[in-house]
Amino acid sequence: MAEKRIGVGLIGCGDIAPTHAKALAEADGAELVACMDVVGASATSLGEEFGVPHTTKLDEILARPEVDLVTIATPAFTHDEITEAAARAGKHVLCEKPLAADLPDADSMIGDCEQAGVSLSTCFPLRYLGAAKWSKSLLEAGALGDVIEIRLRNMGEKKESYWTGGFSGRTQTDWRKSRAQSGGGIIITNLIHHIDLARAMTGLEVTRIFCEMGTFCTSVEVEDLGLASLRYENEAIGLVEGSSCLWGGSAEHDVSVLGTKGQVRFGLWSGQAEAYLTEEAEGIAAREWVTREFTDATHAEFYNDLAAALRAGRRPPVTGIDGRKALEIVLAIYRSADTGQPVHLPL
Repeated sequence: MAEKRIGVGLIGCGDIAPTHAKALAEADGAELVACMDVVGASATSLGEEFGVPHTTKLDEILARPEVDLVTIATPAFTHDEITEAAARAGKHVLCEKPLAADLPDADSMIGDCEQAGVSLSTCFPLRYLGAAKWSKSLLEAGALGDVIEIRLRNMGEKKESYWTGGFSGRTQTDWRKSRAQSGGGIIITNLIHHIDLARAMTGLEVTRIFCEMGTFCTSVEVEDLGLASLRYENEAIGLVEGSSCLWGGSAEHDVSVLGTKGQVRFGLWSGQAEAYLTEEAEGIAAREWVTREFTDATHAEFYNDLAAALRAGRRPPVTGIDGRKALEIVLAIYRSADTGQPVHLPL
């Protein structure tokens, strides 16, 4: 007999919500069973599209016995309060990035879930990219040697409509413009994914950060261009570069890891990765570029892995602590930009 699928209640039916709903329709281990949004039209449209009950009230979705796990897809400043309520109701929690807008909220969320005996996971599905998994396997096999540089980039263009409606325009709101509500701009909204991915692939922690950033082209409180240099615990150097006003976008690789014996690089949405090694390893000839192609279903794989862990009573594959660590790096980037000084971690 097939194992029971984990029932997921989706809290927040805005920009990213259809991605979660579609992934749950594809997943084998979890399924969407209800959705909620304080904006009635958003909840109704998603509920009707995916054939699940919908509501505008948090307590109603948390009261549903078929909801085992809630996915929180609301603005960062709301995550702590919703997580506390979900934990009290005995629901496991998957929270969209960033885990919170600040570290005290993140710590509160972690504590609430631990006290209630429920799991807290952070939504970092890019760990399930085929390119990322292949890159990690090369790193773990020692094919690249010692890591000496990590480059993380997200250079693109966010149109004016993004700041009030996201990419889809599903829900009209202005929280993305506010640093207090969103936590920041391109770094915390997008590059936090890359930052987590670097931790997951290399196992390295950041020890020092220096950043310059600004808001040049957009009438918002958050940055639209930022550049940070990072030092890792093994003395490797990192680069985090992001822009939401790079007109026309960029075709450069989003993630690049350089080692003493080679490099690997990939774009998040290219479906492929490239590697170049100075010594033959892992079936790759020396001194030749090798390309691997991948078909990705990142969110569905993420949900399947999370559901398997919840059924087995194991720790989630991506934890609340992982979310906190990525958030800490981002906040250190912002602190450095605000003070004009290097910032050492932990904060």
